[in-house]
Amino acid sequence: MTRKEFMQTVAGAGAAAYLSGSATAAPAPGKPKLGVTVYSWGTYFHQGRITLEECIAEIADMGAEGVEILGEAHIPNYPNPPASFIKQWFGWMDKYHTKPAAYDTFVDTMFYKHRNLNTDEAAARLVVDFKLANQLGIKALRQQWPPYPADNKEDEINAPYVKSKLAMETIMKALPSAEKYDVRMGIELHSPTQLKSAFIDSIVEQIQKTGTKHFGFCPDLSAFTRRPQRNTKDNLVRQGARENIVDYIIQAYTNRVGPEKTVAEVTKMGGNEAELRYAGIAGIYHNSNNDPKDLLPLIPYCYHCHAKFHEIQDDLTEYTIPYDEVLPVFVQGGYNGYLDSELEGGTPGASTTGTIRAHQAMMRKYLGMT
Repeated sequence: MTRKEFMQTVAGAGAAAYLSGSATAAPAPGKPKLGVTVYSWGTYFHQGRITLEECIAEIADMGAEGVEILGEAHIPNYPNPPASFIKQWFGWMDKYHTKPAAYDTFVDTMFYKHRNLNTDEAAARLVVDFKLANQLGIKALRQQWPPYPADNKEDEINAPYVKSKLAMETIMKALPSAEKYDVRMGIELHSPTQLKSAFIDSIVEQIQKTGTKHFGFCPDLSAFTRRPQRNTKDNLVRQGARENIVDYIIQAYTNRVGPEKTVAEVTKMGGNEAELRYAGIAGIYHNSNNDPKDLLPLIPYCYHCHAKFHEIQDDLTEYTIPYDEVLPVFVQGGYNGYLDSELEGGTPGASTTGTIRAHQAMMRKYLGMT
């Protein structure tokens, strides 16, 4: 199904009418809820400097409600936690007045050294996480798209976020179990995902074909990266890049010139190894700079959101991602799920918890919660 065909379907009609300016067809404004993924504490958690309960307590204290976890990282004896942990988990939810927001799942198709998992094996591994999420009272999954080869080799530069018959086959084989355990697979739309792509269209087509409510999307706001982090240029200059060429690359990315044309132009400029590497898909274009409005037709199928961020400035804006443009799309599209703060990297020396608190404050500002 093409994007044009999707917009002509019943499910796409509301979004299409809204985009065309018909106020009567617009969905009711959404009321997103706020949460935090424990992933944000990264090495602090893995080094034992903060516990899962302490993370939950911090989430509650900053006024958020949802708690998101990664099975392999945060659940003891994964995937078979003791009954005491399940009981403790719900005890924490009651104690801190929080709710289970989401569970992050992966599909390791390269589980064995000598071969990839076949689609039956990959689907079976998904079901393990479905059962565990169900035990924890979690309905929304941040589901990794199975990393099988792209159908079109030219799409491999955006792997794993590419149209893939094997990946879709895996998801379809797992779908009955997702419905059985009442968990919603939200395929992560992470950089370098392109919202206008065969990848997205193939997923929409299957959602429409099956009519399922257990397969959709989990936008990651890295897909709306407008510019790189502030320390990027200095780091590249230390690697031998020249400021004027780095400036050109950043501007080309912002203008959505594309990796091939950017690399070609940098080559003409006499680009060195550091500059050419940064100009391509392994460099700045590892990010994606989608138009936030392109997410609107997909909102009816969005079950969770990773509100990715890197750095919150003093004026409560995110330096790399235009939150003032992105969050209104969720409201306009009628999204009522969680927006979970997901800190990636961050500013060296800055407090992790303090940075997350600032991000929560920023989202409240844009959502009119303050």
